[in-house]
Amino acid sequence: MAVRVGVIGAGAYAQRAHLPPLQEHPDAKIAALCRRNPVRLAEAADAFDVAGRYTDYADLLADGSLDAVTISLPHNLHYQAARAALQRGLHVLVDKPLTLRLDHAHELVTLADQRGLTLMVAFNRHYEPPFTRARELLADGAIGDLRLIQAYMAYDWDLWMQPSDRRFTGAGAAMLDGVSDTQATLLHETSFRSDAAANGGGFFADGGAHVLEACLWLADSPASTVFALMDSPEADLYTALNLRLESGVLCSLACVGDTPTPRDFGFHLYGATGAIHMRWDHLTLERELHDAETFDNTSMPFLGTAPANFIDVILGRDQPRATALHGLRQVAAMEAAYRSARTGAPQRA
Repeated sequence: MAVRVGVIGAGAYAQRAHLPPLQEHPDAKIAALCRRNPVRLAEAADAFDVAGRYTDYADLLADGSLDAVTISLPHNLHYQAARAALQRGLHVLVDKPLTLRLDHAHELVTLADQRGLTLMVAFNRHYEPPFTRARELLADGAIGDLRLIQAYMAYDWDLWMQPSDRRFTGAGAAMLDGVSDTQATLLHETSFRSDAAANGGGFFADGGAHVLEACLWLADSPASTVFALMDSPEADLYTALNLRLESGVLCSLACVGDTPTPRDFGFHLYGATGAIHMRWDHLTLERELHDAETFDNTSMPFLGTAPANFIDVILGRDQPRATALHGLRQVAAMEAAYRSARTGAPQRA
């Protein structure tokens, strides 16, 4: 019997990252979509051949035929939608962040545990090379005990601050290379990131969450102490962040939200006997008494998608690659970072 899924927030990201893998999964059925705009709702439902169509997610959750939902809403709405779904007895996959507040994250984790439900967070890095390869190398002890992570994430994120008609002009036009007309329209209409309350902050709350969570995941440890400097704690574009993890690993992160080129990152992991250097499409392993080895994405395949993993977890066929506890760790460190930026002092996570 197929897992019947409702998709809450059937916008640009859901139509790119949630709906296709759900449609392709042999044991999943997209049973319902929710989008406030009825015209866009009809377009998405027609494109993916979905019968259930709702403009209010409370009505979607009342559909007694559903087994699970995915949530792709503005960040400040994740908590209330996930809580309502869990209270309905539904499994939940939510885009990052799990919530914007640590107490809300704890509440959702507890609720899912009490109800025996799957609660996952769609952290893409848990499925993508070179991150998955780095995680394997660390687990195998390839560079000895991990000591320090240095990383940066640079996006042209400031384009989201632009009015819709100017968002993808000039250098920003590259964002639409190879994008369908439907996706382009949806990206033009996306607006919540320009609202700090809906987004949870500026670039660090959005793109920066990926680099922060990746460090916690690679080190397999929550943060203990966080010290952040931001150009503006209310609507940041620049963040310099230092963390001490509970494991003792040190992390130094930089996030830039108005780079002139679209999307770049670099990670450098230093251990007792070696180092791992990562970019978008390759990983280099350096070890004492060994020649350096470089792997590209042809030798480091993607490990599926979060929606496909979610379905397999519900069916008892797989383990979750990105759990609610991973989401909780990210929320704790993120909350501490913004608190640190506002106070000018290190904070406990």
